[in-house]
Amino acid sequence: METISTTFQCTTSSFPTIYLGLPISDKKLRCDLLSWIEKVANKLPGWKASMMTLAGRAVLVRFILTAIPIYLLLAIKVPKWFIRTIDKIRRGFLWKGRKDINGGSCLVAWEKVMTPIDLGGLGIHNLDIMGWALQMRWFWIEKTKPDRPWAGLVVPLHPNMAAMFAISVITNVGNGLNTLFCTDGWLHGRCLEDLAPNVFSCVPLKIRRTRAVLRLCRIILG
Repeated sequence: METISTTFQCTTSSFPTIYLGLPISDKKLRCDLLSWIEKVANKLPGWKASMMTLAGRAVLVRFILTAIPIYLLLAIKVPKWFIRTIDKIRRGFLWKGRKDINGGSCLVAWEKVMTPIDLGGLGIHNLDIMGWALQMRWFWIEKTKPDRPWAGLVVPLHPNMAAMFAISVITNVGNGLNTLFCTDGWLHGRCLEDLAPNVFSCVPLKIRRTRAVLRLCRIILG
């Protein structure tokens, strides 16, 4: 460790730790995420919610409370309890202007509140879905900038995010160097997993993630 620290001119630390403002751990994150919940909760006392209308509180929920965890959601697959806790704070402030409320204080179901305004909701973002949309950026960068040091590593992202990316992107093979044979949508916008799921299930996970069209064509053609 001393040799590595001297070579790279860096400090030595242990998990859990903070890097670029984000908690990093070799175990499941829990206590490390509480500070982000506190950041959301600490906004409430200074807003004098009792003097606000419901519309005013909705604006603060949409543009302030919802924005605070964006940086975290972009980088980490947060656990369900974290989303539920943030939603509890957002819901409490929206309906009663305080952190904690009971179910009878909610005038409309929270799922309805999180739908777009033109569909009858209040346009407050669903943090789960927003997190998936933000994390799609990692797949996009890996595809468009394969020279990044982390490209090719297994990024712990939600499977729904991978599914959203798969149906949103069509791959042009080109030279076949950056097109994955099994998982990219290069067959008229579809991938091997869609067209031949039984064959796909027989392919080892490592090959699915690494084997490009160009390499397989070379193997087939000898």
